[in-house]
Amino acid sequence: MGIVSRIQASAKGPTDDSWYYPGGSFYGGSLLSASGMPIDAESAMRLITVNNCVRVRAATIAQLPCHVMEIDGKMRNKAENFYLYEKLHNQPNSWMTAFEFWGMVEAHICLRGNFYAYKLGLPGRPIQELIPLGPNAVQTVTQNSDYSLTYKVRLRNGETKDYPQEKIMHIRGLTSDGIIGRNPIEDDREKIGIGLAGDRFIGQYFSKGLHPSAVIKHPQSLSAQAHSNLKQLLQEKYARLANAQDFMLIDEGMDIQFPQIKLVDAQYLELMKMTEAQICGMFRVPQMLVQAGDKAPTYASSEQFMLAYSIYGVTPDCRNYEQAIWRDLLTPEERKKFYAKFNVDALLRGDFKTRMEGFQIAVNTEIMNPNEARELIELNPYVGGDRYSTRTSTVKQENNPQTKDDGTQ
Repeated sequence: MGIVSRIQASAKGPTDDSWYYPGGSFYGGSLLSASGMPIDAESAMRLITVNNCVRVRAATIAQLPCHVMEIDGKMRNKAENFYLYEKLHNQPNSWMTAFEFWGMVEAHICLRGNFYAYKLGLPGRPIQELIPLGPNAVQTVTQNSDYSLTYKVRLRNGETKDYPQEKIMHIRGLTSDGIIGRNPIEDDREKIGIGLAGDRFIGQYFSKGLHPSAVIKHPQSLSAQAHSNLKQLLQEKYARLANAQDFMLIDEGMDIQFPQIKLVDAQYLELMKMTEAQICGMFRVPQMLVQAGDKAPTYASSEQFMLAYSIYGVTPDCRNYEQAIWRDLLTPEERKKFYAKFNVDALLRGDFKTRMEGFQIAVNTEIMNPNEARELIELNPYVGGDRYSTRTSTVKQENNPQTKDDGTQ
């Protein structure tokens, strides 16, 4: 079995984070929150707010095209013939698309704070593929005396192998030591634990039709058989959620009482709203994108929310990934000429009328030429569309046929 197949197989191992937390299996593999709920990446994804936030962030990053740009003097052009362009823009390995790859990167950063990929290729040769490593594959990251890093990777057969920094692409989220990223789920486990505990509580609350518990008083002392028969009769007729609103008929002078446990008195809804908002804040996702909050945003406010999400939520991660690509995937010589760039402008697209007005302003002020504007909306170029000209200069030339291309007569 080759090294690539062994690394790929290691990603199919256990999906829990028991290897990560201090104590590991001695403490159940997950950190216990104060609410008593075990919290790790997998359990956190079962909370709908966390799931929605991670899916929104993963889909946002995945849809942004990643271009490799080439510096040519003062010009910046897409390096479509560069060997990394196809891998970062379309297909990083033989089984994943770029959409899937970058969505996985963002999900790993959101849930674990780190993303690792093995760089397949011979030393000194171009990278052939980027092999993503499962979160349970990389066991430790240590810094050597020369400040380089060594990654201990667990293989499928249970063996571990050390890989130098040159063979691993490592993207970190927020980091305290510059070596590994902090685990956001571990840092915010208390709020996530409250959310999971609330979901469990409300599920148990609605699991029975006879809720809250009923207390039935009988004026006589019942035998064990009579007690069992009465209990069975009441459960058959009135228990379960489907029978919750049926009329209840009791006889023999019995009295029934329903102790009231109101969710309003327990501040359940307010607590869940606060937890929901704080989790959205942790992931830097506006509540409107995960259908959260009790106030519908207006058109103006939603536009500002999306702008804030692009600036403070998406752009920092894109910048982090661009610099990780520059550091881990480019050679020192290639760094002088190439760099990666995510096109975040796709998130700021307005309606058709607004976009056309923006293109008109850009073309008339010679910020863009017509063909550059057409490329952004995937229209083919036309002959003469590469020329930069304002509307005023075009009109003057049309009125004066003797005007040359450079504006002179």
